[in-house]
Amino acid sequence: MKLINKFTLWFLCITLCTTIIGTAITYYNISSRIDNAATGRLSTVNKLTAEKIQSGTLTDTVVQGRKVAVQEINGPLPEKTFTLTSVNTLDPLSKKPELTITANSYYQINNKNYKITSYACVSKADQILSGLEISILWKWALIIFLIAISARLVSRWVLLPFEDTIKAIGNFNVKKQEPIRLSPTNTKEFIQLNKFVESMTNRAIEEYAALKEFTENASHELQTPVAIMRGKLDLLGESELTDKQAMLISDVQNSLNKLSRINSSLILLARMENNEYTATEPLPFRHLLTETLKDYDELITMKSLSLTTGINSDIHIQLHKDLGNLLVNNLVSNAIRHNVPNGSIRVTLTDHSLTVANTGPEPELPTEELFHRFKKGNQCSSSIGIGLAIVKQICDIHNFPISYTYQKGTHILHICFSETCAHIGSVSVLLSTQEAEESVP
Repeated sequence: MKLINKFTLWFLCITLCTTIIGTAITYYNISSRIDNAATGRLSTVNKLTAEKIQSGTLTDTVVQGRKVAVQEINGPLPEKTFTLTSVNTLDPLSKKPELTITANSYYQINNKNYKITSYACVSKADQILSGLEISILWKWALIIFLIAISARLVSRWVLLPFEDTIKAIGNFNVKKQEPIRLSPTNTKEFIQLNKFVESMTNRAIEEYAALKEFTENASHELQTPVAIMRGKLDLLGESELTDKQAMLISDVQNSLNKLSRINSSLILLARMENNEYTATEPLPFRHLLTETLKDYDELITMKSLSLTTGINSDIHIQLHKDLGNLLVNNLVSNAIRHNVPNGSIRVTLTDHSLTVANTGPEPELPTEELFHRFKKGNQCSSSIGIGLAIVKQICDIHNFPISYTYQKGTHILHICFSETCAHIGSVSVLLSTQEAEESVP
């Protein structure tokens, strides 16, 4: 739920509670005032009537518009000289319920005791409440209408800096090493939020720059000692060695080669993050893919693998040639390395996507984790576990959505080259190009 909706509901709840309590107080006050006013008028009428009796000027049964009844009583006056009774009646003309109030006053006039009675008809409290209900309903309709309009208009003005800050945070990329830009505001809370966001993003940029610099320096400095150790081992290998010593030297050389590949891959990733590969012209991807498959032809034959292709598009992609070579080489070499004896490889290229599928054992990790650095589907594999990370980095830089699935003994990597590329199943991708497939010798 949006913040403005929460504020609106909270305000409506407070208004509802206040209205209910206020209505009860208003109803009680109005009812009491009506009763008190009627009682006061009747008491005054009875008093004026007593004065007229005393002066001998009472000639009519109506005093100040009120009907008055005068009765001489025998015996002493009651303890209460003024009593009030109320009776629910029905107006004979309007047929509406009303309340008849009767006021009885007792006086001793000229040594005689009198009972003076006057009457008044007033509206019942239920009628007052009915009138209040109608006004409350109109009041609530007006409140809801005004809130529905003003809350949205005010929120656009008051919460606009907050929404701009959220958008800026969502678009912030620490790899670009650019400070975040936030909209100015005069709201104290939003000023504090913007200061905090700017502080955190600036610190993230500084820490990322320091980490990247350390990685680049470490990768660069590793090249020299690795080259020296490889040269020393080559010289040592030319001398007379026992079989055990030769085996140990071979193991060390394999480890150095692996270290060198890791170092080169890390340097490559750092260069890609620095946007050092900029495409100057569209890359003919069909030609690149065909040439790469020819280069791996002998290795595919050596491992007794069958290769089928569905290359039915002459697509050109805005991609640096070196990154294109790296992307295709990693995908094809992975398909060969992680295959099974007498397995198969299928490569499909359409106007919008590239799919590479190969048979192979089920990965030990979830397929989405294999895009992370140093994650391998088979921990016993000789792979350094960084090839797919490079592929993912290339796709992310160029906004190419990439997916990796494992279905019925087949690894399927699918790359979209355009935003219009639909998310279709990998099996459907393979079946859609069966008519265009051709065998590669």
